[in-house]
Amino acid sequence: MKSEISDFKSQVPDCRSRICNFQFPIGGLKSQVSNLKSQISDCRFRIFPAPFRLALLFLATLLAVPQPGFTQSPPTPYAAIPHDGVNYAGPGRDARHDLDGSEIRIGFLAPLSGSGQDEGRALLVAAQLAIEDGAASPLLWGHRLSIVPRDQSGPWGRASNEIVRLAYEDQAVAIITTLDGGSAHLAEQVANKLGIPIVTLSTDPTTTQINLPWIFRLGPTDTQQARAFVRDIYVARKLKRVLLITENDHDGRVGSEEFQKAARELNAPPLIKVQVDPTGWDTDSMVNQIMAQKPEALVFWTGRQTAARLAPRVCKAFPMAPVYLCQEAAQEGLAGDLENVWIVTPRRAPSALREAFESRYRARAGISPSPAAAQAYDAVRILAAALRRSGPNRVRLRDALATLSSFDGASGVIAFDRAGNELSDVTLLRPP
Repeated sequence: MKSEISDFKSQVPDCRSRICNFQFPIGGLKSQVSNLKSQISDCRFRIFPAPFRLALLFLATLLAVPQPGFTQSPPTPYAAIPHDGVNYAGPGRDARHDLDGSEIRIGFLAPLSGSGQDEGRALLVAAQLAIEDGAASPLLWGHRLSIVPRDQSGPWGRASNEIVRLAYEDQAVAIITTLDGGSAHLAEQVANKLGIPIVTLSTDPTTTQINLPWIFRLGPTDTQQARAFVRDIYVARKLKRVLLITENDHDGRVGSEEFQKAARELNAPPLIKVQVDPTGWDTDSMVNQIMAQKPEALVFWTGRQTAARLAPRVCKAFPMAPVYLCQEAAQEGLAGDLENVWIVTPRRAPSALREAFESRYRARAGISPSPAAAQAYDAVRILAAALRRSGPNRVRLRDALATLSSFDGASGVIAFDRAGNELSDVTLLRPP
C-alpha cells in the first residue's frame, strides 16, 4: 500500500500540470473532454486503490463545470409571482352575485372593548364621519352606505369568527381592519376563501407580500417607517446609543425586525433593546431600566398604551433625545402633547379636505385625529368611490379598488399597486 501511495504522489504533480494546462476552445469541448476521459482512464488503470479512483472522478467532475473565463446566464427560477401578476380571474362579476337590499354594508373590525377600545372607537368615529360625508353623494340605484362594527377584542379566535359573521350574517361588501397586523392576516385568509375585499390600516408589510388579490393596505409600512427613523437617527443626527422598545407580540416582533434590518443596512452601532410584555409589567421598573441605558434616541414599536405609560416620563428624563413613535404608538391624545417626538406619515400637500376632516373630528371626538384616523376616514371614502363604479358586488369592487388612481384623501393622495400596497411617499414630521 505504501508503495502505491508513493507512486500516486509522484503522479499527482503531473496530473495537476495537465489539469492546469488544460485549455480548449468552446467549439472543441466534446473532443477535449473525450480525450481527458481517456487520460483519466489510463491514470485509473495504473492506480488501483478505489479512494484514488474516486478522487480522480471528482477532478473530472470539476472540469465539467464552466470555468471562470466563460460567461454564464443566471439560472431560470422554477416559478415566480411578480406583483404585477396579482389578480383575480375567477367568477363572481355577474349580476347573480350582487348583494341584495338597498343598504350596502361595510364591515369594520376593531378593538371596541377591553384595553384597546380607545383606539378602536377613535377610528370608528373617523369611519362614521366618512359615511356621513358620503351620504351627500348617493350611490347607484338608490343604495345607501352603512358601517357594521364588530369587536375583535377577547379570546384567541374571536376575530376570525367576527370576520366570518361580517361576510355571511351581515353581508358586508368589504371589511376594514385597523392597525393590528394579526387581525389583518386573519382577514385576508378568510377573504381569499370567501372572495371579499379587505382594506387594512396595518403597517405589517407581509400582509401584501403573499400575493393575494383581496387585500389593500393604507398608510406607511413598518419597512418605510424603519428606514425613515434610521436615516434621521444615524445619518442626519449621527447618534449612536439608540434604545428600541418593543412589545412581545406580532406587531412588535415585525417592527423590531424591520428596524434592525434598516439599521444593519447602514452599518449602525448595535442597538439597545428593551422588550415589554403586554400582559403585565411595572412602569417604574421599566422606566428605571430605560434611564439606566442613557439613550441618545428612543424608538417605540409598541401599542398606544405602552407608549402612553413610558414616553412622557422618558421625554422628561431625556429632553434632548428624539423619540420616534410607530403608527400604533402614535394614537390620539399622546404624540401631540410631547416635545421632540417624530412620526412617519404619507407626504401631504395642503388640503382643504384634510383641514375640514380634522376640524370635524376634533368637534366629534374632542382630540386631534391620528394618522390612522385619517386613514380610516379614507378607507371608507375609497370604498364608496369604488362602489359607485362597481355596484354591490364584491368581485367588481375588488377590480375597482385595484385600478384606483390618485384619489385625494385626508391622509394624502392614494393609489394602489397590483399587490395592494399604497404608493404614497412618506415623510418624517412632528405630530399635530
